[in-house]
Amino acid sequence: MGCSLDIKKSARKFLEKAPKDITNRVSERLQQLAEKPICEEKLKPPLEELCKTRVGSYRVAYLLKPCNIVVVAIGERKLL
Repeated sequence: MGCSLDIKKSARKFLEKAPKDITNRVSERLQQLAEKPICEEKLKPPLEELCKTRVGSYRVAYLLKPCNIVVVAIGERKLL
């Protein structure tokens, strides 16, 4: 059973502007999270309710709710 995936405006903008290979890798990782929702690692306070995952040199920050994943931000690791 998969969960729904909600991508916020800032993350959607990143996906629209990013190179196609990066977009494909991030999209693939988001599909994996939707199929098997886990929190790989928590962010530090004051953002401890968010989880993060790495896709190469990029980081995806997301909020994990019961059967709903809200992607809050996507960006380079050094910036996010």
